[in-house]
Amino acid sequence: MTIPSEADNGLTHGPGTLAMAKTSDPDSAGSQFYIVPSDSTPSWLDGEHTVFGQVISGQEHVNAISDVDTGSSDVPIHDVIIEGAWVN
Repeated sequence: MTIPSEADNGLTHGPGTLAMAKTSDPDSAGSQFYIVPSDSTPSWLDGEHTVFGQVISGQEHVNAISDVDTGSSDVPIHDVIIEGAWVN
């Protein structure tokens, strides 16, 4: 099952943005998402990926995950375990 694109919803990427990942097919979003770290403003993703949320607390944890050492294919060398998350 995939989710239709809503990339034209007027929301833009910035630190703490929560958005859906997809392939080159605009309606291919599924269960993958990403959160933008504080040191990034990927405006080239605006209008391409659906922004649907914003981190309001705990951005330091997003930044810490973004800063872990990675190996091949940009995969973390050590497991990153998220023990909980809350949505309001």
